[in-house]
Amino acid sequence: MKEWGVAADIRKILSDDSGSLSSKRVLSVGWGGSVLGVWVYTSLHTGTVATIPWEVCGLVLSLGGITAAGKWGEKPPER
Repeated sequence: MKEWGVAADIRKILSDDSGSLSSKRVLSVGWGGSVLGVWVYTSLHTGTVATIPWEVCGLVLSLGGITAAGKWGEKPPER
């Protein structure tokens, strides 16, 4: 079954080089999307731009850093 274009792109982003889903990437995208969703919801319902605590920013950024470092670490050794 052929995947629709956007679904194939999302699968490519969330997959490692071998093609299987990477739990680090799914976790990072899930946290980032959740924080963004809560922030947009809160901002729209209060009518102001909501603040994001530094602890939440640090968590999301550290997950992004772990994911970026993991991409480098997933590469098989060159021969």
